[in-house]
Formats: sequence, structure tokens, C-alpha cells
Amino acid sequence: MSLSYINYKGKKVLYVDYRQCKTTQEMLNVLEESKKLYESCSDSFLTINDFTGTTGSSEFMQKVKQYGKSTFDGRTTKSAILGISGIKKILLNGYNSLVKRKIVPFDTKEEALEYLVS
Repeated sequence: MSLSYINYKGKKVLYVDYRQCKTTQEMLNVLEESKKLYESCSDSFLTINDFTGTTGSSEFMQKVKQYGKSTFDGRTTKSAILGISGIKKILLNGYNSLVKRKIVPFDTKEEALEYLVS
């Protein structure tokens, strides 16, 4: 499953896993699943998005920016991201320029979890 929860130091963290996505459509499916979860409950979220081994696309980034402003930004307390290097850093900077709550990149899941619960 692409969405799961990690309980870490008494906090619930939403883990959005894109690692198995090989196509833009698979990535869009995970994004839609994440959006539906946000819309289905009234909680605020601590999130980790894991893009390790994936490639970005302009179509995916357009949807992420759209949903970031309309859905994710207002309901995310803190957000971390894994698997960001090269061109994906540029895409992340573009996303972060549009939203209030910036997504912070990390090299390991443990570093991301520590940031989220701090």
C-alpha cells in the first residue's frame, strides 16, 4: 500500500510511498490516494513523502502544485521528503515557492522522523 502510518515517539506520521512507482500514472495514483485521505478526515498531518528511485514529470508536478495549494498545505503541520537529488531538488524548490509549509528534504527516514516530531 502506498499510504501508511508510522508511530514515532508518540506521534502519528503519514508515510506516502512513491518508491514502487515506475510511471507518471502510478505516481498520480498515489497522489490522488493521498488527496482523498486528506479530504476524508479533519486531522492535520505530519508527512514523509518518499521519492527514492523515482523520476519526476511535468504532469505530476502540475498536480502536486495544484493539490499543494488547495488541499495539502493547510492541513500539513510539517512535511519531510526522501529521495531528492538532481532535478528533483529544482522541482522541490518550485513547489516550496508556492506553499506556506515547506517540505524539507532528508537523506534518511530516521532524520525525517526526528525533524517531524521535534
